[in-house]
Amino acid sequence: MLRTRLISGVILAPLFLLLVRMGWPYFDLLVTAIVIAMALEFTRMDGKAGDKRRILMAVACVIAVAVVSVLESVTLSLTVVLVATVAVIAADQLAGRKGFAIVQATVAYVAIPAVALLFVARVGGHDTVYWLLAAVWGTDIGAYAVGRMVGGPKLAPSISPNKTWSGAVGGLLIGTACALGVFDWAGGAMDFRIILMSAFASVLTQLGDLFESGLKRRYQVKDSGGLIPGHGGV
Repeated sequence: MLRTRLISGVILAPLFLLLVRMGWPYFDLLVTAIVIAMALEFTRMDGKAGDKRRILMAVACVIAVAVVSVLESVTLSLTVVLVATVAVIAADQLAGRKGFAIVQATVAYVAIPAVALLFVARVGGHDTVYWLLAAVWGTDIGAYAVGRMVGGPKLAPSISPNKTWSGAVGGLLIGTACALGVFDWAGGAMDFRIILMSAFASVLTQLGDLFESGLKRRYQVKDSGGLIPGHGGV
């Protein structure tokens, strides 16, 4: 499992970084493809969703991303997200459907981070995206490695039995260090604010991971998808 995960990372990470550097439209197309995969994986966890509803959610996510990519309007893009989410909730209420919360939340959960990422790329450039990726990837790798080596008390056993406090602290320290390293490499002026922002990005990464682990546990699935070998989903 670990070997497969490492091989996937070594192959895909350089390609991802290259497309970030190439910018529009290549990076935007990559984000769009990821959004489609995420939307389909996310709704797949709810076996009641149905193929038509899953495809509809993916299309709504793509429209939201396309708006910010082509029209460069974050406000309009978020409006698309809001309208699509409200429309799905209203349709479910009218049809008397219950237990579709995961489907109803798909557009917001998938599209908003994608829109934010494209906005960061537009405003801050590819170096800012590299900084963010360093925080996320460093946190993920650090938490996994330190957690396995050190072990200790569980972080949230009812949500994710394998996560430990040592892994959380290790992920925070390594993720923050990686982000600061990339920031320094890019020629940024180091100060206390960037340290806090890097640490905050690391904490958000771990909270997001816990949130998805909670969803997997609720819907009793081990992985949200198998598109990337060795990883539990896109």
